[in-house]
Amino acid sequence: MQYKVTLTPPKPVLTVTVAVAPDSAQKFSAKVTALDLTKADLQPDGNPIDKALAAAAKPLVQALVDKVPPIIVDAVKDKSVSFDLDQPIGYKVTAGDVPITLTATNLVLGTHEGHLLVTGGIEVAP
Repeated sequence: MQYKVTLTPPKPVLTVTVAVAPDSAQKFSAKVTALDLTKADLQPDGNPIDKALAAAAKPLVQALVDKVPPIIVDAVKDKSVSFDLDQPIGYKVTAGDVPITLTATNLVLGTHEGHLLVTGGIEVAP
């Protein structure tokens, strides 16, 4: 049996909140705050025999599939992950023969016109 699956909404949206520890440019966390997936609808597909068999079994299969979206949403919603970068965000430059390290400090995440915005300071060290 073959089915064509249509999701509602057609392109489910996953919303994630990302944060950075206020005292570090290395410690980040991400948390799933929402997943917009409400339904998966089945339509029999394939050759005529497959379609006939799939149509006969559709009520049972659809009843099972109807249970999947809430399970997926519950499995990911409010899940968090934290991670540390190997080194702080920044880079090294050389001025003459002197290496200079620039490191991001006091990072704050936000948005600007729908884009991720990161603000903070820069620490300069030889």
